[in-house]
Amino acid sequence: MRRIVPLVLALLGFLAAPAAADDLLDFEQAMDAYRSADYPTAIERFQALVDPDRDPLPSRAIREECFKYLGAALLFQGETNDAAGAFERLLVLDTDAELDESVFPAPILDAFRVVKDQMRERLEALRLDEIRAAERRMEEYQRQLGLLGEALRPRYLVREDNDHSLFLAFVPFGVGQFQNGQDAKGWTLFGVEAGLFAANAWTFLAWDWYTREAHADTSAARQQQAADYANGYKIASWAILGTLLATMVGGIIDALVFYDESTAWRLLPPEDVPEDLRLPVRRPEEFLLPPDDSVPARAPDAPPSVSLSLTLTF
Repeated sequence: MRRIVPLVLALLGFLAAPAAADDLLDFEQAMDAYRSADYPTAIERFQALVDPDRDPLPSRAIREECFKYLGAALLFQGETNDAAGAFERLLVLDTDAELDESVFPAPILDAFRVVKDQMRERLEALRLDEIRAAERRMEEYQRQLGLLGEALRPRYLVREDNDHSLFLAFVPFGVGQFQNGQDAKGWTLFGVEAGLFAANAWTFLAWDWYTREAHADTSAARQQQAADYANGYKIASWAILGTLLATMVGGIIDALVFYDESTAWRLLPPEDVPEDLRLPVRRPEEFLLPPDDSVPARAPDAPPSVSLSLTLTF
């Protein structure tokens, strides 16, 4: 019988969480006192192991075993209320806890069942809390899976070299602006320069016509009038031509300022990528473990609130 408890504890410790060597040593010393019927010493050592101020606390498996034997030792000492408190803290920690009939005598088992019966409603509430906590952990896990899945999703970039020509930047009438993707500016320059070009052509033709009229075989008054008109259209033609040239130069400078021959990168949908170039898709489950609902979130140890009145007979 002396070898059973350490073996069970070792198995529980392996399944739940690796216990610190010092905690196992302290537990074994408490068990030695319990086996030797030195219950005051056993009680003191078990209580030290489950003290809420202990940092860090022993593993869950060790604390569960401590509460079992602490309750039994307290009952052997006749401290029934404190024993009930130890069993209650055990049930708060594990709502499905049971005592091994092959280890504990019948009076201890009966005392534990009384506590469990009196805590039935509270245990049910604790189970519901555990279920809700597990659901919240699963929801958070699913959310993290979604974020991680998005982060692991392969992205494909395709390089797009623009086909801009430096020569077109020197072409007037907004051609350089159209090449740079500035359509509004291109249409404005095209309209202004085309209008100036048409006005210059018209004034030049009028200048030429009145110049010929001034030298035609007509009256002196008619010749003078034609000469005056020719001079006016000459001035207008040169002024419009200067404005047209200035506008063209300004448009060329603007096209050169905004000229861009850099490489552009575009995000490519995965379905547009050839099969042999696609990267393997990694599942977020490979990197994020699901929550372990077999070990519910730790509930706070509650103070004893159940009383017992038992007589132990061996």
